[in-house]
Amino acid sequence: MAILSLIFVAGTFAGSFFYTLALRYIEGSFKSDPFKALFSRSKCNNCKNPLGIVSLIPIVGYLLNFGKCKICGARISISYPLWEIFYGLLAVAVFYIKGVSLLSLFIYLICSVVTALAIVDYRTMIIPPSLVLLIVALSIYPISKSGDIANNFYGFLLLSIFFLLMLFIFPGAFGGGDIKLYMAAGFLLGLEMSIVLLEISLVSGALFGTIYALLKGGNFRLKIPFAPFIAFGIIITLLFGDTILLFYYRSFLW
Repeated sequence: MAILSLIFVAGTFAGSFFYTLALRYIEGSFKSDPFKALFSRSKCNNCKNPLGIVSLIPIVGYLLNFGKCKICGARISISYPLWEIFYGLLAVAVFYIKGVSLLSLFIYLICSVVTALAIVDYRTMIIPPSLVLLIVALSIYPISKSGDIANNFYGFLLLSIFFLLMLFIFPGAFGGGDIKLYMAAGFLLGLEMSIVLLEISLVSGALFGTIYALLKGGNFRLKIPFAPFIAFGIIITLLFGDTILLFYYRSFLW
């Protein structure tokens, strides 16, 4: 229990970083000065003063300052502590399910990046190519541990061919960023897990899209950001993919 508590705390600090990273992509800071956007201290959105050390402590800083800037008193969005809690719980889930190891750390980092990417896409309808490349880079270690690099290539090939066909059959159904993210995920997950990812992401996206369209008066031409559903599929597949595959095998093949 003690180690899970430490993992949660570490996860909240990681969450603070990754959520800030997502916000700076949304603001466009990376286009002007990527280094500064990565490493500069967070500022109050109202008075632009850098936040103090205490204010930067995940969750605690928000509570101690009653959700306000210590200098100007402006309200700070509750999204900050909520995402910090999410990232903390995500860290606990990864290390509890996968065990405490270097591989689990890479899995957590991949989950963290895809979550940040989903936040950016949700707010801007744009998937930053640099974050997709970061996912590919972080995938190298897990792939090297899999012992079957050919299977990872087959996963990449499967999703590449599938979405090229989708582009041909349903032009405009998916953006270029969505397809690149799927291809990166296929390379990470391998053949069987890519099928699990496809099912989770497409079904969840279709369900949400249908409900959203009905709430908007039945307008099924509305575009929705799809990266959140891909990210959801990647995280669920990384954590529970083996269990899901075993369920399929027992239900349909045995």
